Amino acid sequence: MMLSRKTRIRLISYALAAVLVLGGFLWRSEREKAAMKNYIEGSWERAFASLSSDLTQIDTALKKLRFSSSPALVGQAAAEVWSRAEDAQQSLGQLPFSDWLLEDTAAYLGKLGDYALAMSRRAYRGKLSDGERGNLAQLGETASRLKERLLELQAELEGGGLRLGRLAAAERALSAGETLLGDRMLETEDEFPELPTLIYDGPYSESAENLPARMLEGLEPASEAAAAEAAAKFTGLEPEDFTVLGKSEGALPCWLLTAGDVTLRVTRRGGLVADMVDAVGGWDGQLEPAEALVKARAFLAEKGYEDLTESYWTKEEGSILFCFHGLQAGVVCYPDLVKLRLDLSDGRVIGFEATGWLMNHRQRAFPAVVDASAARGAVGPGLRILSEGLALIPTEGKEERLCWEFKCEDGEGKHVIVYADASTGEEVKLLLLLEDENGTLVL
Repeated sequence: MMLSRKTRIRLISYALAAVLVLGGFLWRSEREKAAMKNYIEGSWERAFASLSSDLTQIDTALKKLRFSSSPALVGQAAAEVWSRAEDAQQSLGQLPFSDWLLEDTAAYLGKLGDYALAMSRRAYRGKLSDGERGNLAQLGETASRLKERLLELQAELEGGGLRLGRLAAAERALSAGETLLGDRMLETEDEFPELPTLIYDGPYSESAENLPARMLEGLEPASEAAAAEAAAKFTGLEPEDFTVLGKSEGALPCWLLTAGDVTLRVTRRGGLVADMVDAVGGWDGQLEPAEALVKARAFLAEKGYEDLTESYWTKEEGSILFCFHGLQAGVVCYPDLVKLRLDLSDGRVIGFEATGWLMNHRQRAFPAVVDASAARGAVGPGLRILSEGLALIPTEGKEERLCWEFKCEDGEGKHVIVYADASTGEEVKLLLLLEDENGTLVL
């Protein structure tokens, strides 16, 4: 029997949320589970309230953008839109809805934030054009509609007329026909207006949005049965263990499959595993990062991922997340990203994501470069170079730029990375590293 889209959304978003978020607590005591459920549900409520607040602030800032003539004020308002859009995306990601189920809303926030950032830079170089103001007006109309919708839902939640989708009652609510927040969010998604085509150098520009998944080019379509075979091979389970919950569209169309605590997305072209989550993870793991890294490398080699190098890792709640990148002719290719999460109690892989790899990886021809010594002038005073090498980094337009990567240390022992264009030696990017016992945060 073919389920309706709304029914599939309800089953996927709430059942999947229950699996992914609470799977790791099944062995805990009933009191601990109840406390954890309340904590998670409270965090969802705070995230939705934050999302509503962010959209309200975005709406106000966009109105200022439309009517202000001062480049400084336009730049300030545009920067606020960008910051609030970033916050809104984080809030949306904390709700129990997969981002591809609300892909229009997520895409709008990403496009809005990136366009506002581009406009903030442009404003300081002169006034915005009529076309740019027109684009901001259209984006503003969408923000107003989305803001009003979210405020209505917020009022219903606070008044008790709408349920967020509490995990303990999710199945009961579905069978009783209660209205859950996911239903209303889906209605909002269905009514989402067409956004303007934005011509500028940014990751959500029209040209960037239409980029193909490089690793899927020329591959044959994969059926549901083929997706189940791929999922079984990846996990060691049997194809018949998997149920196909639905499919996603977008830049990387996938099948969504589940088997017990394991959920995967498999590309609908080529049948490649895009990501995987195993909901059961440890809490008191004792593995050291170096030990976990050995297991992570072995897993990737077993799955056919070769010529990778690790960059940063972070630990949280008994697990560790590694970021791996492609390595070609000695060049670290940062767009070719594979993420791997391991349980620190036994080194088992409980999370895998290869979206960056599937979208970007291919054999590249690198341009001629200036000598590293000629590029070192891009490193500012007060920084001591610890290491250097060639790296391919993504640009705002989702293109790629070959750079010299200088890992440096300042006078206080803090680490900084400076990127200089490999063809000109010009500084193009600088990153600050915040490091502690739980890993590295890149700013």
